[in-house]
Order: sequence, then C-alpha cells, then structure tokens
Amino acid sequence: MLEGQTPEMILTLFVLSFIGGFCSGLLGVGGAVILIPMLLAVPPLVGAGEMSMHEVSGLTMVQVLASSAMGCLAHRRSGFAHLRSILTIGIPMGVFSFAGAAASGSMAEQTLLLIFGCIVAAAFFLLLGRSPGESGESTDFKFNGMAAAASGACAGLVSGIVGAGGGFILIPIMLKILKMPVRVAVGSSLGIVFIGSLMGSVGKMLTVQVEWLYLLPIVAGSLPASVLGAYVSKRVPSGRLRQTLLLLVLLIFVKTAYDVMLSFTVRN
Repeated sequence: MLEGQTPEMILTLFVLSFIGGFCSGLLGVGGAVILIPMLLAVPPLVGAGEMSMHEVSGLTMVQVLASSAMGCLAHRRSGFAHLRSILTIGIPMGVFSFAGAAASGSMAEQTLLLIFGCIVAAAFFLLLGRSPGESGESTDFKFNGMAAAASGACAGLVSGIVGAGGGFILIPIMLKILKMPVRVAVGSSLGIVFIGSLMGSVGKMLTVQVEWLYLLPIVAGSLPASVLGAYVSKRVPSGRLRQTLLLLVLLIFVKTAYDVMLSFTVRN
C-alpha cells in the first residue's frame, strides 16, 4: 500500500507520533489533528515515502486510540476528568465515529481534505475569546445532557470520516457551547476521544484503511509522549492551554487550506 516501506519511514513515523502524542496529553486532543498534516507533508520532504489521505486517516485513528487511553489515565489521576461528560458525550460519539469511518472508505481524497479543513476552521473560531474557568482552577459547571450527547454525535461523525479522534473540535465545543472550565474540558476530552476512536478504529479496519506495518512506530511514539504531555499540562496555566491550542489550530488550518487548494488545482 505505502510507498517507501523503509527504516527511514519507520523512524519518521515514530518521531511524528511522539510530537502528536505529546500535544494529545498536553491539550486534551487525540493528536491526529497534528499528525494528519505532518504525515502528509513530512515523509516526502525527508525522502521516506508518501502516503495518501486514506492511509494517513487509518493510521491516525488507531494512534488516537492509543494516545487518548494513556493521556486519559494521567488526567484522571489529577481529578479533572468528569465521568458523566465522558459517558454522555463519548457513547454517541463512538457510534457516529464508526458510521463516519465506514463511510469514508468510498469518499474522494479531496472530500476528506475539505471536511478536515472545515472542522479545523470551526474549531479556530470557537476558541476565540476567553473561556469559563480560564482565570482560575474552578471545576464547577452546569451539565446539559442533551447538548452534550448532540455534540458528541456531531463530533464523532466528522472525526470518523477524517480519521481524527475529534478532540480538536470537541474541546472548543465543550468550552464555548457546553460551558465547561478549561481544565475539565482538557481532562475529560481524552476519555471521550478514546470511546470515539475505539469505534472509529473498528470502522477503518473493517474497510481496510489501516496499514498494519506502521502501527508499531505510531503507537510506540504516542504512548510515552501522551503521558509526558499530561504531566506538563497540569503545570501550565489554563489560559495558556487555550492560547496554545488556538495557535496550533490556526497553523493547521493554514496548512490544510493550502492542501485543499493544491489538490483541486492538480485535479483540474
């Protein structure tokens, strides 16, 4: 399936997944939002090979499953994981993530890139402005079960399609729509992402979108990095976490917009 099945590609995947795993633990995202553009751009630049969007999305979905599991355990020990939110958002997210992952097998490359770009843009605009609990360490908020379940379903569908865990769109929704404090959103999101990515991974595997040869370096890089990221997250001010995620999402949006325009230019 993949071109360039070499030690260079394996090393590249390990390094990139380490970066993605660290951001996963630090910011409460699954890591795929960072990995997807890097896996599309970096291997060809270093001469390691090239991957399609379908192949990348299959790998990143399983990477998210591994990194979110480890990061969630680390955040759970810190006391910021909200179990009711994890279950209420995570279960519908898992169901719709499976549906999106299964449907993505028949979608065109340009369609996957376009959907990814749209949800990155939505995440950026939701992150603008201060969020609840940003100026302190409060964990109090009013939980809305219906809004939480609907948010999980929407995030799960799009994340399953593009091969992401959904944390990068879920965190802005949790902050601005569900009004969760920053630390609770970050601490809970990885548990939600784990449920969604579990079902999404099954969908990717059943539609033969996972390149098994490269799962080992992807998982090996993600696991220790996500624990390290969660450790650092507890020591970073809440406002700084949101600002870091905002900058990250902006950079990814610019890169994805360029890829979308390039793909349609080449096609035409």
